Parts: sequence; structure tokens; C-alpha cells
Amino acid sequence: MKLNTTVLFLTVFLVFSGAAVAQGQAQPNATDLCTKVQGYYASIGDYRASFVQTTAHKLFQGKLQRSYGSVSFKKGGMMRWEYRRPEEKLFIYDGSTLWVYEPLVPQVLTGSADAERLKKSLAFLTGEGKLLDEYSAKVLDARKQGFEGRGYVLALRPKAKNAPFKAVEIYISSKDFHVERSVVVDHEDNRNRLDFSEVKTNLGMDAKEFTFTPPPGVPVIKP
Repeated sequence: MKLNTTVLFLTVFLVFSGAAVAQGQAQPNATDLCTKVQGYYASIGDYRASFVQTTAHKLFQGKLQRSYGSVSFKKGGMMRWEYRRPEEKLFIYDGSTLWVYEPLVPQVLTGSADAERLKKSLAFLTGEGKLLDEYSAKVLDARKQGFEGRGYVLALRPKAKNAPFKAVEIYISSKDFHVERSVVVDHEDNRNRLDFSEVKTNLGMDAKEFTFTPPPGVPVIKP
């Protein structure tokens, strides 16, 4: 569970997306793209979307694991991930504590030891973080990545030597520079992909949506 949670939130950092031409315009360089992506998320107060998560393990070529659900973010570092199938799970971060609820077990995992690191990572979603401070960025060929005509693809490599993942790819819409897809590549070359759709912003979400109270009788575990 700790590994799955880590991969999920590594992807979250970047959630808020070579051909030389895209939709008739010269392709921006990596610095310009990072600036435009950050500008998009700095301009919104909250975000909601459906997602499809696809995990590809290097040792099991051709076998993919898929999950479906919805995700919400609100400025201040709050987020809510609801997995609906193949099994229900709930991830909530209220700005200080991470809650993971698995109703089929049932159990709740909670912890705040990584809260400061998570807040720093989520600063990007509020328009405060700087991608180029944390990552080296390179523009990939959108055609080779299967994204031609839709936008741009950036490869990001963490500058920190102890980063728990090797790289992230973000697929950026040329219409408004939001992220349509993100792919986290770990040190074993496993790939965790998130595709976002039905995006809605500035809904005026209540902060109560990002709070969690463990159900009566369900054990709460602090890893």
C-alpha cells in the first residue's frame, strides 16, 4: 500500500497537461511549456476530473492493470481521489494528513510524516511551485508519443538524487496548457499512467469535501 500511495502522489505533483509544429504553431521550448502549464493551474481555484489509471509492470509485458475513478483538488494542497472500479478506495489529503480508506478490507491508513514533502510537491498545483526548480525538462516528439495534433509532451527528470522515481512524462493540451495525461516511470521502468477527462474548474468546492472521519469500528493504522 505504501508503494501504491507513493506512486499516486508522485503523479499528483504534475497533474495540475519531436514534432516541430503542433496545431500550426511553432513548438514552445521546455521552459515556455513549464511556465504555461504552471500559469494554467495558478489561474484556477479548484479542479475536478474523471481518470483512468493504467499500470504496466516491466516483468509482465503486455499485461495492464486499469482502475477508474474521479479526482478533485482545491487550493491549499487539498485533494480527493475516489477509485470506483475494479475496487473502491478513497485517498484524501486535507492539507496536513493523508487518509487512505479501503472499505473492502476494511481499514484506514493515516499518516502525516510526509506532510511537508507533500505540501512542497503540491505547491505546483496552486501556482506556487516551480517545475524547473525540481526537474530538468525536455520536449519529446509528440508524434512518436502518439499525441500529434493534440499538444506537447514533456519529459521531466527529478534533480534530487534520492527521488523515488526516475522520470515523469506530461502530455499538455495546446488549447489551454492543462495536463491531459501523466506517466510516472519508476527505477524499475514500471509505468503508471493517468488519463484525465471531463475536466471542470472553479466549481467553488467546499473544504468539507476534503475532510475524512473514519467509519465506526474500522481500524485506523499508522504505518
